[in-house]
Amino acid sequence: MAARDLVFQPGDRVRTSGRFVSGPDGDWLDLQRVHDLLIKPPGWKSDLSVRLIGAGAAAVPSEFDPNHFPGRITVVGRWHAPASGEQVRLGDESIEVETQTPEGPHPRPRADRTHPPCPPPPGGWPRNVFWYEGWPHSAVSDLDLDIRDLESSGAMVHRAIFRPSEDQEVLVVAATDVEAVTRRLSPSFPNQLCVVRSRFTRAQLDEVRDVLLAHFQEWRLESFGTGNSDPQGQPFARAEPVRVTPELAAWADTLPKGLLLLNPTITPA
Repeated sequence: MAARDLVFQPGDRVRTSGRFVSGPDGDWLDLQRVHDLLIKPPGWKSDLSVRLIGAGAAAVPSEFDPNHFPGRITVVGRWHAPASGEQVRLGDESIEVETQTPEGPHPRPRADRTHPPCPPPPGGWPRNVFWYEGWPHSAVSDLDLDIRDLESSGAMVHRAIFRPSEDQEVLVVAATDVEAVTRRLSPSFPNQLCVVRSRFTRAQLDEVRDVLLAHFQEWRLESFGTGNSDPQGQPFARAEPVRVTPELAAWADTLPKGLLLLNPTITPA
């Protein structure tokens, strides 16, 4: 999906989830996702909140349920906000609710790190994890080799631990110089190393990070980072804006496909 497909304008139908807040100044949906499971004082809302018009307070869940969380709802409705480019203040944005369900946001998908992207060695991946005071512990987890030169040179772009089973660990490295990284790490991790050629360079990821940092407030990013990888061990950057603005989309769509994953809180319905 192109970033421009996530852009919406005033009057468009949108979908979002958050924490319902009701007070003397009306009904709100607090969209803050960081620490959103912490208990908040009654009526408290963050500056990442939008006004709700026509919400049903009586339908907001008040107790824990296998599928619901107290105070969390999902709404679909019409988006109202200042024109693009204008400064947004708390209360300027609102959603005219059409449907409301007692659901919270879907959890962020986690990369499947059970199948390393390299074929296992003869005999399979070694089983070398031992338990220390009830916790798994291994040489791969410690990885305290002096590899700063590999990372600073850009030869190593990203590293992650894959676990084919509870007592197996494989170090998966995305690298621009596969031979150098393999030669350096193989002696320390015999039959536990998987090095794949990285689709992106460290410089590309750093450039994305710098742009996101420079526009953090303008694009209303709640969080962003470059320490992510997919089930193939490939690195990517992630950003979580309140919504994707035309300016953010115009820049994001110039990036190589797969370099940046946008996970906005409010999306077109």
